[in-house]
Amino acid sequence: MLKHVLRAGFACALMALVVFTGGSCDKSGNASTTSTKAGTPGAFTFINRGDIITLDLNQMSYIQDFRIMYALREGLYTYDPNTAFFDPIPALAKDTAISADKRVWTFTLRDNAKWTNGDPVTAGDFAFSWKLMLQSPGEYTYLFYYIKNAKAYAEAYEAGKPVSDDELGIKVIDAKTLQVTLDEPVPFLTDLLAFPPYYPRHAKSMEPFKVSTNGKVSYDAKYTLPENVVTNGPFVFKKWEQHKRLVLEKDPGYWDAANVKLNRIEMVVNDDPQSTYVQFKNGKVDWVADVAADSAAKLKAENNPDLHVAPAYGTGFLTLNCAEKIAELGDAKNPLSDLRVRKALAMSIDKQYIVDKITRMGETPAASYVPPGYFKDYVSTPVPGYNLSEAKKLLAEAGYPDGKGFPTLTISYNSENTTRKSIAEFLTQAWARDLGVKIEVRPLEQQTYKREVHEKRYTLATVSWYGDYMDLSTWTDKYLSNSLNNDSNWGPPQYDALCAQAAKEPDEVKRRDLLQKAETMINTDLPIIPMYYYVNVTLHRENVKGLVPNAKNLVVWKNVSVE
Repeated sequence: MLKHVLRAGFACALMALVVFTGGSCDKSGNASTTSTKAGTPGAFTFINRGDIITLDLNQMSYIQDFRIMYALREGLYTYDPNTAFFDPIPALAKDTAISADKRVWTFTLRDNAKWTNGDPVTAGDFAFSWKLMLQSPGEYTYLFYYIKNAKAYAEAYEAGKPVSDDELGIKVIDAKTLQVTLDEPVPFLTDLLAFPPYYPRHAKSMEPFKVSTNGKVSYDAKYTLPENVVTNGPFVFKKWEQHKRLVLEKDPGYWDAANVKLNRIEMVVNDDPQSTYVQFKNGKVDWVADVAADSAAKLKAENNPDLHVAPAYGTGFLTLNCAEKIAELGDAKNPLSDLRVRKALAMSIDKQYIVDKITRMGETPAASYVPPGYFKDYVSTPVPGYNLSEAKKLLAEAGYPDGKGFPTLTISYNSENTTRKSIAEFLTQAWARDLGVKIEVRPLEQQTYKREVHEKRYTLATVSWYGDYMDLSTWTDKYLSNSLNNDSNWGPPQYDALCAQAAKEPDEVKRRDLLQKAETMINTDLPIIPMYYYVNVTLHRENVKGLVPNAKNLVVWKNVSVE
């Protein structure tokens, strides 16, 4: 998820900026933007993992955005909160037929599925949305390349060549029947179908926001605003005061409205960890989706029953810009393009100190990119371990003995995230002390941080990744050379070849081994430096039901209630 990052992914912030960016708060931490009191039956108020970045499906990659999207839209499949890893189950798909070779999937839509304007949800709505992901590439466009000729379709469209739908494996059989043809069997397809990039969109309502440039179509993000957007999920988008709050209300026309327990959801923006907890303690919010490390450690020591900690399907790491030249250094060579330098930095990070003294919530030091324990019989090749003498030797071999001649670099982080701030400061101090390398911290506002990392205008950055679905490819596909989630300027052809071979391999064990080789390239070539495996830390009281701690950090909103 998340770059999902987090989003990442999950891509992700733990809290958000400094004291209510754009909002207001009195000295006791009571938000003036909160209009619904916590504990009100039928209503739910929460503080997300930071402010919303975008509600455009093409551009979405952060978990706080996905969290809202699960309430506003719905796909062919959704998640079952009664299973350990929130397995996919049918939502808008009334029936699914799969061919003998598992390459052709035919979905029959529910007759009673409607958009918020009363229009029926049709197969054409899915085809429109999926083709838009190919025509106007987004962070997760690569997830559509499993569909027959999808990559060729996207490349032809980008090149301005005539594009025919005839060869694309997305067919509208009739209003309620969608047929999808895959290049190869995709065992995790239903998990993808539950993920927001695969959700439908209402073309007619988006028409006023169409932008055509040189024959290419995209849509102004204003189509996502409450006054413009037409959605199909359990909740309707009623209000969005950016940097303050966001309000959703139950959609009485939703096909499964009888099982939606809440009438109202209000997301409050509070970017200060201390006042966030004060709001929760004073009964102003029902749920804090992510608790900052300082607050969480204190609550853990007090055995606070409202604190909930669960192992996460996510890894925190440093991403390194591996390009030969970077803007920060002008014409000078980027030292991070040298594997010896990347190894030296990796081998001089005391990860145990990070989890013991900074994160402090039971996280474990990361020996690999993929977190252990989620895939049967899968063992990662470890990254180089902590070894200062070897790190110094490698740095000298790269031409920087004791850090001499090493240019000043920066490490970026999203400034509202106090944990990442502490980690960045710790790393710069350790590298200066142990390697003689000068690296400065570079705090950035959340949206700027996301843009700078995504556009590769950074040198080092603290980031993370949550798996979007329960398959190894959610980890390895991120670093394909054509993935917009690949932030490292790294992607050797042999890596792409391994992943492509795995995508065509029908034997489960052989496929796993190919993806293990791909991950080994990441763990040994170090476009990233894994630091620790995440845990999910939240706050909610006993009267809140349906918030099930889970590794993916997902919320199935129709199951949530307040008693």
